Amino acid sequence: MAASIIRRTTREYRQRMKPNHRPPHRPSGTADAQALLTRAVTHHQNGQLAEAATLYEQVLKRLPRQADALHLSGLIKAQTGALAEGIERIRQAMRADPKQPVFHANLGRLLEAAERWEEAATAFRSAARLAPLDPTPARMEAAAQTRLGQQGPAAQALLRAMAMEPADAGSAADLGDALYDCGRFLHAADWYGRAARLEPHRVLAAFNCGAALRDAGRPDRAETVFRALAGLAPQMVEPLEQCMQIRQQVGDGAGALAAARRLLALDPGRPAAVRSLGVSESDPVWLARLVRLDPLADEPVLALAGRLYGRRTAAAERAYRHALALAPASGLALSGLGLALATLGMAGATRWSLRAVRVAPGDAALAANAGSAFQLALQPEAALSWHRRALALMPGDTAAWVNIGTLLLDANAAEEAIPPLERARRLAELEWDGAQLSLANSNLGVAWMALGLHGEAVAAFRAALDRAPDDATIRSNMLFCLCFDDRADPVEVFREHRAFERYLPAVPAAPHAVESRDPERILRIGYLSPDFQRYPGPGYHFLLPLIEGHDRRAVEVTCYHNDRSRDATTERFQAAADRWRDVAALSDEDLDRRIRQDRIDILVDAGGHMSRNRMPLVARRPAPLQVSLPLYPNTTGLGAVDYQIADPRVAPPEADALHAEKLIRLPGCVLCYRPAESGFAPPDRPPLERNGHITFGSFNNITKVNAATIALWARLLAAVPTARLVLKWRGLGSGGGADRRLLAAFARHGIGAERLELRGITPDPYQDYVTIDVALDPVFANGGTTICDALWMGVPVLNQSGPTKIGRWGATMLGAVGMAELVTRDDDGYLAQGVRLATDRGFLDAQREGLRERMRRSALMDEAGYARAVEAGYRTAWRRWCAGLPPMAFDVVDGEGRA
Repeated sequence: MAASIIRRTTREYRQRMKPNHRPPHRPSGTADAQALLTRAVTHHQNGQLAEAATLYEQVLKRLPRQADALHLSGLIKAQTGALAEGIERIRQAMRADPKQPVFHANLGRLLEAAERWEEAATAFRSAARLAPLDPTPARMEAAAQTRLGQQGPAAQALLRAMAMEPADAGSAADLGDALYDCGRFLHAADWYGRAARLEPHRVLAAFNCGAALRDAGRPDRAETVFRALAGLAPQMVEPLEQCMQIRQQVGDGAGALAAARRLLALDPGRPAAVRSLGVSESDPVWLARLVRLDPLADEPVLALAGRLYGRRTAAAERAYRHALALAPASGLALSGLGLALATLGMAGATRWSLRAVRVAPGDAALAANAGSAFQLALQPEAALSWHRRALALMPGDTAAWVNIGTLLLDANAAEEAIPPLERARRLAELEWDGAQLSLANSNLGVAWMALGLHGEAVAAFRAALDRAPDDATIRSNMLFCLCFDDRADPVEVFREHRAFERYLPAVPAAPHAVESRDPERILRIGYLSPDFQRYPGPGYHFLLPLIEGHDRRAVEVTCYHNDRSRDATTERFQAAADRWRDVAALSDEDLDRRIRQDRIDILVDAGGHMSRNRMPLVARRPAPLQVSLPLYPNTTGLGAVDYQIADPRVAPPEADALHAEKLIRLPGCVLCYRPAESGFAPPDRPPLERNGHITFGSFNNITKVNAATIALWARLLAAVPTARLVLKWRGLGSGGGADRRLLAAFARHGIGAERLELRGITPDPYQDYVTIDVALDPVFANGGTTICDALWMGVPVLNQSGPTKIGRWGATMLGAVGMAELVTRDDDGYLAQGVRLATDRGFLDAQREGLRERMRRSALMDEAGYARAVEAGYRTAWRRWCAGLPPMAFDVVDGEGRA
């Protein structure tokens, strides 16, 4: 129903009615009475009412008909609670001097306070007759008439006021109210419009102008007014609601929906707007409101669950249960519940998926969902069976082909994943299925990246983003891939990182509830990471020593674990933290709220744009200071991240220009390594004594083994004809596509398969280091954990320093251990040192001699020193924040940060 009109309150009327005063009339009588009256007025003006009242009474004893004393003492009686006596005193003053308009006006005000509206109106009308050029009494009379419901007399009084003061916007708006209530809508619209023109900020008058035009049967003119008001007052919901209702009345459905969307953006709880949008809107916010309006309808609940899945999966799981309570035999609800439970890592997920396919055995979508549930439950054979079932039911099902490709990716069979993903892409293009096309391209990007084909991967990610530009996961994958692409311009890569936040939803800035701005108090540090576990990330090696090593007199640690997996290392992290939060199932909004409730001072992100990251959450700035711990090999690109930890070798001076963050350079090394427990130790003698030839090795992710690296390693093998090269990574050694691709790449450089040994991952990552003499670090994209693992096992690492951070890990880690001699600047230097290591036994022995012990004594393993340096960086950053200073780059020296 259309709102009638927006009114001002009685209180607002009264605020416009300020009391009238006039200089007291000099009384006739004795000089003593005159002096008393003067003193009384002074006390009255100073708020000393009791003293003033006493003196007024003394004046009246001498001169009982002194009009001013009667009038002013009457005001004091009203002010002190004796309203009836005050009214009577002012009537006496009027009898003594009936020509004073101020007496009549103040009598009206007291009668108004007593809610004697008719008498008040009469008093104000008398004041107006006595002061015909003063518009104030007329306005007061109009207010009293309005309270009496006498809109006609009120309008007449306001017309008189407007004649005396035509620029009074308030009276014009009041006149519009009176005419509207008389049913004279067009005349009311004229006066409302006049008020709005006189004072453009008077939005209520503008709204009432539109309402009067609407009720006068002029919808086009009314909508014009409402649209103009919506532009003038963009936070006011009523004009938009009126536009929506007018569009509905004239049969413009599209216009009504557009207005409803704008309205709901301001007020998500407007029932009329929710009804207008209905299930046609895909945003779960509107669907959730629709469900609350009609909680017994299963279709909106299912639609809501589908929209929530993948965004807020825990909420989707609850919605699917709600749908099953309404429709227990719904295959879609059963399947969705199974998929949601599997995504959340909860037990019994596949049971619900199997129930769904029993309800509808011929439904390809339910079979595909069962495959995905088994895939998430780490049952790949069952997952493949159900994906094939889906394809048997619908051979052209794009989603099923995407699922098979994804399953192969999860099995580290990137080469084998490409054909089904290519087929999915072709099908999606034919069917104009933008969502599946984006997913197929994104997964193709992951496959190409896993094979070290970064140019092809970036092209696939860009194609995916063409269809889904706001997909933060795809964009993060592309950024991570760009870090490894040796053909990419570092400046352009930086710009791509900076552009990331442009595609995130806008979130209003919110204040932070910190404990205090004391620069020296214990700091609340929050660490956000998916890697609080042994595998698959480097958390054990680089995060655990920091979190266990913190000085609890200086910092309080909260760990935000953004992964569903747990292992024995997770228990160690949890024991080391002061507070622990499992946050993988939380939405960005919920996690933002959780961090703020924990009153974190400094949030440290350890994920960057790698898998399972929370970059959109970090962009919301849930903590007043935010720091990047660079396990990710680049800037985050986010303006919300204030600092990044670095050191002078991994970030020379020119690196600052390629970071959105300000750099905190530690004195030792950017990271501190803790080796894992292992039964393997460095052998007493190099393997070449046992093998009769030098054995090079690289146990890096093969995404780092790019064409330039293969070409350089092939040159080294050609220069040392007896040497062998061991490559070890997931999926290698099986005879699959990755093996064939690597062997073919080396063959193109004249290196036969007999010179290479390909191995898969072993349970103990240190095991195969006892079989190699020298570790070869990939060029452009250095190793990280693998460098440390090799050094710990007594294996020297040959490195080439590159132009970007990902190419400087070797420089900082080897430099920290005192092995800068093995850090080369170009291919010729790399080749020369490689040949020297292979042919100069004394040089090789010198590099291997006591390497584990040298590493143990180095900055790379100085856990206590590293923790103190990081804490000093946090403290300096915090002091600057407390002082209201912006972030700036600084070095940590002697436990303190220095610019």
